[in-house]
Amino acid sequence: MSRVLVFLLLLPAFARAQDVVIMNVRLFDGDNVHENTAVMVRGDRVEAVRTTGAAIAARPGAHVIDGTGQTLLPGLIDSHTHIQSRDDLVTSLAFGVTTDLSLHGQPSSDRAIRGGLLEAGGHDRADLYTAGFAATVPGGHGTEYGFKVPTITEPSEAVGWVNARIAEGSDVIKIMYEEGGENGRITRPSIDAPILAALIKAAHARGKLAIVHIHTDSQAMEAIRAGADGLAHFYLFGKDEVDPQFAPTLAKRNMFVISTLTVLRSVCGLTPGREVLEDSRLAPYLRADDVARLEKQIAAGKPTDYDRPRKELIQLLAKGVTILAGTDAHNPGTAPGSSLHAELVFLVQGGMTPLQALRAATSAPARVFRWRDRGRVAPGMSADLLLVDGDPTADITATRNIRAVWKRGVEFDREAWRQRLHGPPGSSPSIAGLRGR
Repeated sequence: MSRVLVFLLLLPAFARAQDVVIMNVRLFDGDNVHENTAVMVRGDRVEAVRTTGAAIAARPGAHVIDGTGQTLLPGLIDSHTHIQSRDDLVTSLAFGVTTDLSLHGQPSSDRAIRGGLLEAGGHDRADLYTAGFAATVPGGHGTEYGFKVPTITEPSEAVGWVNARIAEGSDVIKIMYEEGGENGRITRPSIDAPILAALIKAAHARGKLAIVHIHTDSQAMEAIRAGADGLAHFYLFGKDEVDPQFAPTLAKRNMFVISTLTVLRSVCGLTPGREVLEDSRLAPYLRADDVARLEKQIAAGKPTDYDRPRKELIQLLAKGVTILAGTDAHNPGTAPGSSLHAELVFLVQGGMTPLQALRAATSAPARVFRWRDRGRVAPGMSADLLLVDGDPTADITATRNIRAVWKRGVEFDREAWRQRLHGPPGSSPSIAGLRGR
């Protein structure tokens, strides 16, 4: 019998080796808050939840945790990343992000990153879902990253292009739409409106969501009219006042928007990385290249351009439009895992309640992307869990007070990760030292 087969046979027993019972904990279940709750994890699933103060009988050998003063949440979901390595997924998990959606990259790399004994992921890293290649034209956005990208030039090519992405394993279809220029000025070519419509139609014919990358108000409205399911980014450029039809039309069509306020702040030169670098709860778990990336910013726009997404957020909230938390991590000013904690702060600063922001990073993306096993804490759900000190439903920065992270019922060793990065306790370099690497 091969070693791989032996390990596969032993894996379920390993996953069920120890039950976990968390007592007396505040529970944010992905939708609502419950005080004095007990949660049992058995194997890789949530076995039971008691929200009335009733205790759960733990089996002998169970790991029992007193959660007094703490909050249990579903593992966080970043709905817009560009994951580039297995370590990116491990880093995400170290910060309580248990699922990443990568919205442009090489399918061969995606398969290698998320492959292994458990195709969707493992106990030691976040799960990765992906769009694979994003749709673009020769020389368009997405072709500048040093790898070959299959492009499209005619509406008649849309069905074949979408079919090829699905064959490669794409979970969603991403479309780069910058008609008229990324900031209203034409700096590179883009697919046009007929190709956009054809791609969306082809994605829907195969049962896939179509997410459209936009930068301007006119691009956003054209994507909406073309039938997109969601927008990647609030828009940064265009008229100072938000189109009065923007939020109502999104609401009427049941569309969603992935926020990415983190990268939009980077575009505007508003140093989003400081939100992570200057927090001692996050900084010790950063890789050196994360620190370097967080110190940078894109700075292609003006600080005042950020007024537009702030206005959009307020209007979208008023109309009940679904907003998903995403960071666009791996762009300057962002990093996997840690930047989602910054994104939550920016959402609350923009007008969301902490509860709304937490839903945007848990149950909302799970529902939008039809991930039925995550995003909530309930019997039968995957045991992707985050335990923090304090109450993030009152103070959103409490998501950073991480006590424990579980992936499929197995606790991630954050201290071992920190030591891998910086050495044993007492030897961790300062952030200033990391910056010098």
